[in-house]
Amino acid sequence: MLVLRNGSFEDRTRDVSSWSPTGNGQVVVTYGMSKPYTYGAGKVQILGVRERFVPGDGTLIEVDGSVWENATEASTFDTPGGAVAHIFYRSAAGETWISKRVRRVRVVANATADPGIATVMEYWRALVSSLGPKDPIREVYKSLTFVHPESVLAQYLTGAPIQSRELPVPVIYPFRCNLSQRQAVEHALTHSVSVIEGPPGTGKTETILNLIANIVRSGTATVGVVSFGNAAVDNVREKHEALGFGHVIARLGRRELAEAFFAEQEPRNSRVTNLQHQIPPPPPPERLSELDTRLRRLQQTDRERARLRQEIEAYSLELKHFEKHVEPGDLAHLDRLPLLRRSSGRILDYLAETALEDGHQVGFIGRVRKYVRYGSLRGLDPGDTEVVLRLQRTFYDRRLAELTAQLANVDTELSKADFDGLVEEHGQLSVQALHAALGERYAGKRTTYEISSYTRKFGDFAADYPVVLSTCHSLRRNLPPGYLLDYLIIDEASMVDLLAAGAVLGSCRNLVVVGDLNQLEPILDQRATGVVAPYEAYDYRLSILASIGRVYADVPRTLLREHYRCDPAIIGFCNKAFYDGRLVPYTRSQGERSMLVVRTTAGNHMRRGFSNQREIDVILEEVMVRECAGLPPEQIGITSPYRLQADKLTNQLMDPIDADTVHRYQGRQKDVMIMSTVLDETKDGHIGVKFVDDPHLVNVAVSRAVRKFVLVTNYERLPRSRNIRDLIGYIDYQALDAGVVDSDIVSVFDLLYREYDERLRAFAGRLRNEQRWKSEDIIWTLLHEILAEPRYRHLTVVAQVMLRNLMTGLPRQAELTEAQARFLGRTSSVDFVVYNRISNRPVLGVEVDGFEYHENNPEQLARDALKNGIFAAHRMPLLRLPTTGSAEADRIRAALNRLSDT
Repeated sequence: MLVLRNGSFEDRTRDVSSWSPTGNGQVVVTYGMSKPYTYGAGKVQILGVRERFVPGDGTLIEVDGSVWENATEASTFDTPGGAVAHIFYRSAAGETWISKRVRRVRVVANATADPGIATVMEYWRALVSSLGPKDPIREVYKSLTFVHPESVLAQYLTGAPIQSRELPVPVIYPFRCNLSQRQAVEHALTHSVSVIEGPPGTGKTETILNLIANIVRSGTATVGVVSFGNAAVDNVREKHEALGFGHVIARLGRRELAEAFFAEQEPRNSRVTNLQHQIPPPPPPERLSELDTRLRRLQQTDRERARLRQEIEAYSLELKHFEKHVEPGDLAHLDRLPLLRRSSGRILDYLAETALEDGHQVGFIGRVRKYVRYGSLRGLDPGDTEVVLRLQRTFYDRRLAELTAQLANVDTELSKADFDGLVEEHGQLSVQALHAALGERYAGKRTTYEISSYTRKFGDFAADYPVVLSTCHSLRRNLPPGYLLDYLIIDEASMVDLLAAGAVLGSCRNLVVVGDLNQLEPILDQRATGVVAPYEAYDYRLSILASIGRVYADVPRTLLREHYRCDPAIIGFCNKAFYDGRLVPYTRSQGERSMLVVRTTAGNHMRRGFSNQREIDVILEEVMVRECAGLPPEQIGITSPYRLQADKLTNQLMDPIDADTVHRYQGRQKDVMIMSTVLDETKDGHIGVKFVDDPHLVNVAVSRAVRKFVLVTNYERLPRSRNIRDLIGYIDYQALDAGVVDSDIVSVFDLLYREYDERLRAFAGRLRNEQRWKSEDIIWTLLHEILAEPRYRHLTVVAQVMLRNLMTGLPRQAELTEAQARFLGRTSSVDFVVYNRISNRPVLGVEVDGFEYHENNPEQLARDALKNGIFAAHRMPLLRLPTTGSAEADRIRAALNRLSDT
């Protein structure tokens, strides 16, 4: 190998065609077919190749952490300045070469040589190939021919043991932390794979932020944060920026996001330069360690305080139910009974023990034991209902007194220890430690990078931006080929399917999976079917969160238990129904009604396609008015399991209030959440119960609410459901059996159902039975009754008026389109026309729109649009009354009152 030396070296191995020393201490070198060059003998020498490597048989060359799949050869040799690797690779200009120090180059094996890995990868690729040609994940799997042997993907697909390591001390927490969050961060820092279970409102984002802070503080480590969408990772970015650490983040992802990131480099670099003048010294490590030890103990006490508050609220509610059903006169007078002065536990023991005896006589030894435990029981009849009620009432009083005393003691302990002050100091010192570490990182001049070339200098880029935010579909193309981040955090992992996860697991050495198996699962592309999974744990229908649990039964797993979002009653349902009571709410009740069920009037109001206009009317006209008064629109959310219902709500809302599906609401929150279940008791409604009653969906819908949750459902309250039925029962219990209210909204079209509201019974008896269709006869009858009122007695109504005849006598204010003119010439009619009986002038058209013939019929909708245009051209109002609507009498009167003739 030829090395030209001039204080550095230049390799030209393959270019040298001849080499010949001269007699005067010089060397003549010819490169290829070019003319010879003459060098001083001291500046050129031949070095022998120490080792030569040609990629193949599943091995590749890695340079500066990136795998060069286009490298064709690498040779190493010794120079006076140290070992050097000479790498040949293919480029657009043909084969070329580059030299790197040997420590920056190594040979790595492709893990796909393992049969187990190859089988799963082949299965995933087969699924991806069935997706649409524009699906972004297809490109990812095209490039995923190499799996780094040190990647989590290689370890996960072989089930290799999770690696552990020592915890860096002390760990810092610049963002809020509690006992669960501490454990989660420590597990992540000490294990190659870990799971953080983050139920709603338990601070999973803060946990991620604290984990990132410790990774970045270490000096050289890198971390990526991905999710199935952008909302979760943007939340991480925003909270970093709020604390002043936004400059460590590279917000990449799809092309336009990456372009925005690179376009903002100059102002960001200026902020970093300014921050360098404000860098504090690192805090004393012994003080951080001391605070950490004290806070761990006090946070345990703080959790006990939250648990006591929760228990006091639960017993207080039980007592209210007791008092509601038991009158003071129902209680026996046992003032001198020693048992009434014992602890609540002793009273409860006595009640349980005597219930088991069930009136049977107790022997002498048993009576002595009772006397020792409970005191004198002379004259006490445990079978007397009044006695039992008195003991139960005393139990509640004693238990609440005991819990209140315990809570007071805990409050005193935390106050004396200055718990809040220690929390604040520990947070400030953690922020100081992170600032100091970043001060060292950014001591030099900040580099400006180009989007087209940053991956070629990714070592420098990662030093400036150790945190990469992306999505599962984009991360791989945001990194150099084969590059491994030190850590990868997958957020909202319950919604990340294995095809998306497989696209990113090959880009990291350590993995932290953050999610909640009790929340929504991945929405699968139904085209990716027909291929059987080789192993159950790698079935693409699983989320990465579920799959990790199957591959690693012993994965370090932390449940975040402390809850900070919802009213205690709201999260109380989720806690009981889905989390086995393991959550500890830290929130306090605001004293207002936090949960409510509103049921529609009797009748089947759902329509094909899963929409329910009656529930929409109830939400807009009752719930919004009564339960959301004074709230900013941005703090109100409306949700439904069905996209059609959510879209209809959006179209009918006046204020900028979010209406969306439950799936789209995951990860968000609102002060007030309103849920429309849509279903009724028809066959289609029964079919839909399985979807609407899904426990993951119900859990997400309820836990989006911070202060108030309102469920709008059908009159029968979905009796075939399980979770919705439990929710309704829970709400009713929380409201002392007054949590379910009936809507006042009725429709005359409810008479079309076999069961309808009692308020319509009298009207049903007055139907004129003069029209062909019952829906039209209902409006025909209603119009006659309204026009009989004094205000409207100058008006009359006529049925089935030919549209052409109606418009002939009216002045036209606008030209008809060709389609409208053709339609007017047909035999189309108007259901009803209101006339002024004095002038014989038509003043209002009324159409009855049945769902099947109108909303569910595109051709009829087109005809309706033509008719609407003809009425508008003649400046004549047209009132449409859909059979799915409500308050028809009010709508008719409102239309009549707007007429200039009335």
